[in-house]
Amino acid sequence: MNEYQLHNFTGVEFSVAFTTAIEERLDKHFIKDEVQEDLTFAYWRPSRAASRYTGIIYDLLLPEQDERILQGNVAFTHDYLERVLDSCPAESGIALIHSHLGPGWQDMSGDDIVAERDRLAGVVTGRTGLPLLGLTWSTDATWSARFWLRADRREYRRQWVTTVRSVGPCLRISYAPHLSPPPSKTERLVATRSVWGETTQDQLARTRVGIVGLGSVGSLVAEALSRTGLQRLVFIDNDVIEERNLDRTLGALWSDVTARTPKVDVAKRVADQSHTAEEFSVLTIAESLITPHGLAAALDCDVLISCVDRPWPTYILNKLAYLHLIPVIDGGIIARLGSSGSLLHIDWTIQTVGPGRACLLCLDALRRSDVALDREGSLDDPDYIQGLSSGEQERFQRRNVFAFSMSVAAHEILQLVGLISGNNRIGGTGPQRYRAYPGRMDVKSVGQCHPDCDISPLTATAVPIIADLQVEYGYLARQPPPSEALRTHQTKRRSFLRHVLAVIRGSMNRHHG
Repeated sequence: MNEYQLHNFTGVEFSVAFTTAIEERLDKHFIKDEVQEDLTFAYWRPSRAASRYTGIIYDLLLPEQDERILQGNVAFTHDYLERVLDSCPAESGIALIHSHLGPGWQDMSGDDIVAERDRLAGVVTGRTGLPLLGLTWSTDATWSARFWLRADRREYRRQWVTTVRSVGPCLRISYAPHLSPPPSKTERLVATRSVWGETTQDQLARTRVGIVGLGSVGSLVAEALSRTGLQRLVFIDNDVIEERNLDRTLGALWSDVTARTPKVDVAKRVADQSHTAEEFSVLTIAESLITPHGLAAALDCDVLISCVDRPWPTYILNKLAYLHLIPVIDGGIIARLGSSGSLLHIDWTIQTVGPGRACLLCLDALRRSDVALDREGSLDDPDYIQGLSSGEQERFQRRNVFAFSMSVAAHEILQLVGLISGNNRIGGTGPQRYRAYPGRMDVKSVGQCHPDCDISPLTATAVPIIADLQVEYGYLARQPPPSEALRTHQTKRRSFLRHVLAVIRGSMNRHHG
């Protein structure tokens, strides 16, 4: 498919994303003492989701002194354009970014249209196979943007971008007012607005948030978001309601057990009854995150809240946060029992990951060895789990109860509000770990990934997740059940691993004896 033809984008929403580090470089370039506009070219990569097409800007090619003409207005030279075209990396698009001398969302002047539509669109598309992306920066750092798609031979039409996202320790989103206007003010959210203010609430309401996992924690997160006035939610989970879920899943009924109602449908039913936004929609994906449909829906979101209890999908979310600039808020619960079955200790952790923050692996909130076990199916093998040490078993046993889940869900919501508002007094200053006894919250700094981390270098690369997984792990979504020979091989391998663990434990016991 040609990635620049107008007819291939019917019903698609457009977005642009870049890291806070890129935005800081642009601010430095555009903020001047004199009254003067400026411009620069940049390179971007496409990220296509179920219903959204995002241009992820990953590099700037700032102009040399003689490569643009500054006369109040600004124009680029032919030499500058040639340098940009010649240096363009493979599978990348070209963006023209220029400043306007005014605040707020900016429309285009006649000169802007001539420069982008007439001088650049055809040349850039012909060289890169991707549409020209144009952006305008205003004096209060509000962004407007558009793609130029080919409608006919030598005819390019402007498609306005709905959101421009600056992603880092905070998430700052500029909205096109004619495509995503601020929500109307109603009495339903008076108390909420009075706490963190109208600006934060307007931003929060328009943020598209996805919840991955709609069980004990996710069902509570969904209810909180609907009551907080969010307008667009995405629910992703392939599980159905079982009897064992009734004490932990908000809104689940006995009739859902007998009907095997998908968890996403239960969460939607509750949200449809409790939402406070006048315009409200929920997209339900009754599939695993690790399917083409599930991943595409996740990529449509501005923020993802991870409420899964398995290492493999958690790893995928961790990677997606950096590849596609979609922050992920993650939470987890560990309950430790004594030999008699009595409760010894409870911990829960909450952290936000993405550009400008340490990833889950570097925070030690996720282990590669656990991911490998989950991928090969060992975590679904009771015999394998039984063969682990008691400390190892605790990481994989699901002991969430409603009381614990309420605390994790509340802190995930607070981290979301803190991410959007930039107010550390709401979301805290970094990853949080709550120790139920003696009742203490430990807080880490946001931190950065380790120098040898292989996740942070992927930031803004927009690598398609499914293709990446196939290359790295040989994983194919919706793959058929394993053959009898493969099942036999997996059983033998697990038996061998259990034998090795038994030998190691025996050796350790003899040593300590």
